[in-house]
Amino acid sequence: MDHIAEIARAAEHYDGAAPLDEATVLALRHRPDSARVWGDPDGVAVLLGDELSLVTRPSARGHGLGGRLLEEALTEISGPIRAWSHGDHPAAAALAARYRFRRTRELWVMRRPVTEDLEAPSAPEGVSLHGYTSSWESELLRVNAAAFADHPEQGALDGPGLAERMGEPWWDAAGLILATEEDRLLGFHWTKRHSSRLGEVYVVGVDPSSQGRGLGRILTSAGLAHLADLGVAEIHLYVESDNTPAIRLYTGLDFTHAPADTHVQYARD
Repeated sequence: MDHIAEIARAAEHYDGAAPLDEATVLALRHRPDSARVWGDPDGVAVLLGDELSLVTRPSARGHGLGGRLLEEALTEISGPIRAWSHGDHPAAAALAARYRFRRTRELWVMRRPVTEDLEAPSAPEGVSLHGYTSSWESELLRVNAAAFADHPEQGALDGPGLAERMGEPWWDAAGLILATEEDRLLGFHWTKRHSSRLGEVYVVGVDPSSQGRGLGRILTSAGLAHLADLGVAEIHLYVESDNTPAIRLYTGLDFTHAPADTHVQYARD
């Protein structure tokens, strides 16, 4: 894992985007046997489930290493496969075309600066906004599964996956904001502080049975106020490019998207 992490850090510093997603990083750290790895001193391909990640050291690019690693992995993989290009890298697009991957999904990064007007909203009558405690774990997993039933990554969150994330250095129970009504969870906003300057709208989920009450905006605003209180200067989030209601909500909260801030998923049958 140390070798992979070192290459990934070099690539992130050069490209401005992390080349490995969170699920892959956590699997390599906690469940290394769940991933297959094809390695080189200057690059690595990692397969987790049906998702392939490919990273090369910036100083070693332009000599066909990425293609060789991809070809080596593909000779040993059967069945459909997906792969992300974090930052929509031109080299990834070229490899995708060469090896018959098709572009299937876009994930936008949206950003906004922290301003003085980020104040915690009032909760609707009968609804409480508060930080997470372990007594809400089963409700959190229930609402998450319902809210993200059609989401290939977030919808799969289970107890062990929740525990892994709560064991990360950024975990803050106060930053997982719950909207509850008596003993029922209506929705949540899980925030993340990456550094002293950068925060994230990590996950916002609302129980489908509680939609239409404005909880998405209320929870998002509560999380923004929490991150602002921590002193961050910028907040970002990830959203599917075709999720029009979510993009409308985030645009209304002054988030913007630049074309370069796009992650692309490719697939091959």
